[in-house]
Amino acid sequence: MTQPFATVALTAENIVCCADLYLGVFNAPPWNDGWERAAVVERLAAFMAFPAARGMALLVEEAPVAMVLGWKERWVNGWTFHVKEMCVAGHMQRQGAGSALMRALEDVLRRDEVVSMNLQTLEEAPAFGFYEGLGYRKGRVVMLGKRL
Repeated sequence: MTQPFATVALTAENIVCCADLYLGVFNAPPWNDGWERAAVVERLAAFMAFPAARGMALLVEEAPVAMVLGWKERWVNGWTFHVKEMCVAGHMQRQGAGSALMRALEDVLRRDEVVSMNLQTLEEAPAFGFYEGLGYRKGRVVMLGKRL
C-alpha cells in the first residue's frame, strides 16, 4: 500500500467513527445487507461492550478506511481471538490495507498473549480468498443456526 496510514485502537468511546465505513462496505455488493446507521452504531457499540473486546482501525488522512473487531476468549491452550467484523472501504480494497490492518492486530494480540485467531465468512465470498492468503484455513467446526 503506497498511501500513508496509521492504526488506532477502537474503544467504546470512538467506535462510532467506523459506522459510515461499515455502512458503505456492507450495504454494497457482494453483501447488500440494507443496514440503517442507527442499527450499525448499536451493533458496533454492543461488540465493544464485551469485556475482552478488541478493535483496530486503519486511518488514511485521519479517516477510517478499514476496521477489525472481535473479542478474546480463554481456551485450553491459551487465549484465542474471535474476529467478528472486518471490512475495508471499497476504494482501498486490493491495495494491502486489509492485510496491513490484520498484521497490526496480530502484533497487538501476540503482546496480549493470544495464541490463535478465528473468524467466519462465506466460502463463496471474495473475503474467503483474502483470509486464506493471510494463512487462515477451514476448520472442523460447523456453524448451525435456527430462525426464531
